[in-house]
Amino acid sequence: MSHDSTALVLGGGGLAGIGWTIGALAALEESGSLRLDTVDHVIGTSAGAAVAAAVLQAGAARVEYDRVVRKWRRNDELAPAVALTDVMPEILAVHGSEDSLAAKTRRFMQLSHERSGTEPSRRRDAVAQRVAEDSWPSDRFSVTAVRGDGSRSVFTSTSGVGLVDALTASCAVPGLWPVVAIGEENYIDGATFSATNAELAQDADRVIVLRPMPELPAYASEERQEVLDRAVVIEPSERARAGFGADPFDPDVRGVAAVLGYEDGLAAVPSVRRLLER
Repeated sequence: MSHDSTALVLGGGGLAGIGWTIGALAALEESGSLRLDTVDHVIGTSAGAAVAAAVLQAGAARVEYDRVVRKWRRNDELAPAVALTDVMPEILAVHGSEDSLAAKTRRFMQLSHERSGTEPSRRRDAVAQRVAEDSWPSDRFSVTAVRGDGSRSVFTSTSGVGLVDALTASCAVPGLWPVVAIGEENYIDGATFSATNAELAQDADRVIVLRPMPELPAYASEERQEVLDRAVVIEPSERARAGFGADPFDPDVRGVAAVLGYEDGLAAVPSVRRLLER
């Protein structure tokens, strides 16, 4: 990465996370503080990957913000066939186990096979609707996912994987959405073991992190924490979290979350400007 470089890390958080992140980016953009297409590296995980792809293709966060807050755009998202509350006990049981990451990933994939109830092709089509076309918008954009052996994959424009397939893998929440097969590998959500994968930005001089949901302490790493400690980390306010409601995968939550994210983005403007003026 070039000298005096800036990385933007966009984390996972379901449909609420998609809306909130779009809103926060729109506020930062309109204030003249930050535009996605001006940073040296954009790292997207799950919801953050979906947002980055859409905004980079649109050319401006405001375009996506305007689309998301309209009711007719909010309601065309695919809702999971199973409620989050129904699978959460099983998800927490896997996270709370002493299994290796590989064993936990196998259990998560089995949970998805048993509970998701959505055809893989239908899920892929829904993810494809979030972007204008199945082409990578930038060679500075990375998308994370978790392989079947529990290791992290990082897809880029040079990985030989289409954008929609990469996004579908990154957003394959265990238990809610199907496992994603790409070639001979199977993948689940990039946020399974880290909400941000922020350590991928360790070579950047300046880092900004939008984190709709917190990291899981069980998977903390020194490399990730080092990046987070020196980054400007923007998270939902208490007002925003209350506005998300009980289900972050409810399609109608996107528009509300976008408005709340816009407020949080405005509140973060001074911190972002101080960082970028160093």
